[in-house]
Amino acid sequence: MIGSEFSQYLFNISIIIQIVLFVIFFLLIFVLLSLVKKLSAKIEKLNTDFEKFQVKLDPLINDSQKLISKLNTISDKVEDNIDIVKNTFESVKGIVEDVAQFERNLKEKIEPPVLNTINTYSAIIKAIRAFIEKFKSYHPKATEDKELFDAESGEYSDTDIEGEFKDINKELNEVRKKLEELKKV
Repeated sequence: MIGSEFSQYLFNISIIIQIVLFVIFFLLIFVLLSLVKKLSAKIEKLNTDFEKFQVKLDPLINDSQKLISKLNTISDKVEDNIDIVKNTFESVKGIVEDVAQFERNLKEKIEPPVLNTINTYSAIIKAIRAFIEKFKSYHPKATEDKELFDAESGEYSDTDIEGEFKDINKELNEVRKKLEELKKV
């Protein structure tokens, strides 16, 4: 009987242990359920935050795409303008070269005849001066009276001719200066 009492006692202890384990199991399930509810609430909050973020992010993405599109368009236009500037520069360079060649050709064709004309003009003036000087030395009366021709007949006097020579010399000097400037260019 002692054995049966002991087995009865063990049986009762096992039932108590089973009841305690069953209660612990229910408590664990309740705790897990509350944790699952909290986790679910946090996931729901995260989901709403993500939706709010996505609502704010969509316009940002659209604006970024528009900005990228505009930047690409601007980049294309800048490249086109650079090409236009390059072409314009090449055209201007060609025009400058053409103008320089035209100037060289013009100098080659015009400069010798102009210099020859000026030299001839200068030689004529020197010859006239020499003639007048010789004429003065052979006609002492004309040098005394300071008249080279008859003043009453309307011919030029010596002073008139000298004035004209001075004017011609001024003009020749101006032409020489201009020619020297052209040679420098």
